[in-house]
Amino acid sequence: MAITRNPIKVQHYIDDALQHFSGLDSSDKELHAWAYLRGMRRLGDDDLCRRLNMTVPRISDAPEDPNLADAEHYMYARFLASSSGDVSTKALVLGYEVVKVLTFQSRQEKDLRTDSRFPVLPPSRESVRWGLKGVDAGLEEFKKAHNGGLGKFGSAIDANREFANGQYKRAYSPQRAYRAK
Repeated sequence: MAITRNPIKVQHYIDDALQHFSGLDSSDKELHAWAYLRGMRRLGDDDLCRRLNMTVPRISDAPEDPNLADAEHYMYARFLASSSGDVSTKALVLGYEVVKVLTFQSRQEKDLRTDSRFPVLPPSRESVRWGLKGVDAGLEEFKKAHNGGLGKFGSAIDANREFANGQYKRAYSPQRAYRAK
């Protein structure tokens, strides 16, 4: 049975994750909330959750739940934006969607997996909207902590590259996305 997108459920996941870590300062709270949502999608089996000494609820259909995926996208974007103050975080959200479109069109979804056991869900406008909403919330958090200022342009892209290089088994290349099966 396919699970349909529901913005109320997405917001519930986000609010629940943030509430779990409300005692932490902004960027730590958002890192933990993102790890919590990611851990839920991975059925509790996630290295980041282990490093943060965190347990999460196990929900059997979590890896295929688009509402949970949208919440995770929101929280990752919010975490990157709030920790860097970088407006180019929006480019990451949009760029990831382009990569997903190309990868799914070439039937190579498995190349995007950060863990081979769990699927990457198909591209969607809703996921992009949630990601951009997360960026906006994260930038507001950064501004509050930095007298209205923003961070260094491109710093989120650098941070994401370091993080992604540690996760992906094979680096994404546009040539591979166009290769026919």
